[in-house]
Amino acid sequence: MRVTIVGCGYVGEALARLLGAQPQSHLTLTTTREQRRAELESLGNRVLVLKASDAPALQQALESADAAVLCMAPGGDRQVDAGVYAATYRSSITTVLELLPELPQLKQIVYTSSCGVYGDAAGGWVDECSPVVPRDAHAEVLVESERLLAQARSDQRRVCVLRLGAIYGPGRDLSRRFQALAGTTRPGDGQNHSHWIHRDDVAGAMAAALAGAWDQTVNVVDDQPWRVADLLDRICAAEELPPVHWSGPSADAPSLPDRRISNRRLHSLGYPLLHPTAHYG
Repeated sequence: MRVTIVGCGYVGEALARLLGAQPQSHLTLTTTREQRRAELESLGNRVLVLKASDAPALQQALESADAAVLCMAPGGDRQVDAGVYAATYRSSITTVLELLPELPQLKQIVYTSSCGVYGDAAGGWVDECSPVVPRDAHAEVLVESERLLAQARSDQRRVCVLRLGAIYGPGRDLSRRFQALAGTTRPGDGQNHSHWIHRDDVAGAMAAALAGAWDQTVNVVDDQPWRVADLLDRICAAEELPPVHWSGPSADAPSLPDRRISNRRLHSLGYPLLHPTAHYG
């Protein structure tokens, strides 16, 4: 299979390593940074430096692909504004749609979205059939991008949207991420649920979507939604750090959506999680 991975960052690189181990794979990898070209060249047959909103460059990347995996992400470690989100996701998908008439051989698109599109369920369960209720401008961009991409689906082309939980893994372990909160007092009560997925399971689910010709929306989260307070208690105890304290509910504090996200569809499609619950050691 000839696959183009658009956005070979943290998860895209993991997917390239996974697919590259399969002898029949032919990989085109894209990155927005020239300095990453050398490290990616060992993982694929072709590496292109481009922005996915650049139509001629993206057409070159997709011109012979049977499948495309769109796992773009804004650059940098800090939160970016909704305009950067729109340029990363909506503009790129609009470009893909414009190019489709020139890409008759492209039979599948896999796109990584986010579970952040779901609204509040008062701690109840939501699944892929639940309504999306974006709570901010960032989530609105993600919802719009999903709806745009649905236009690419046809009798000849499958579209799979993977809604991801928060990603952790090598270099992004949970203990390191949260230990700075030890001993602090946080607003609220920490009783809202968080949803995690290991990077290797993101790559595994993307590879499974390609191999299984998935043509639907799938939540990619692990089996255990953690209450934030419980997760932080475990991390602090494991690291022998002082616990996090909570100031309690307040009318002034922003309310956070609380829902438990079901991964039943992921299991029904036959994907076995490598990391069924988030580990923090």
